[in-house]
Amino acid sequence: MSADETRRGNPVARFALNYWAPIVLVALSAVFIGQNRDRQQVHFLWATVESPMWLLLAAMLVVGVVVGLLLRRRRR
Repeated sequence: MSADETRRGNPVARFALNYWAPIVLVALSAVFIGQNRDRQQVHFLWATVESPMWLLLAAMLVVGVVVGLLLRRRRR
C-alpha cells in the first residue's frame, strides 16, 4: 500500500500520518507527568509553594517561553 492510498483510504491512518509528532509529544508528556507526581516545595522570597513536580516544571517552561518571546520581540 502506497502513501497516496493510505492518505485517501483509512481516516485513522491518515490522521496518524498527519499528526505523528503531536501524538508522540502527548505520549511523552503523559510519561513525564506519571514519573513526576511527587510533591515538592519551592521557596521564592517569602512564599512557599507545594505542588507536583510536573506542574512546577511546566510553569518554568511557560516562564521561559514568555521570556524568549519578549527578548525576540525586542530584537526586531
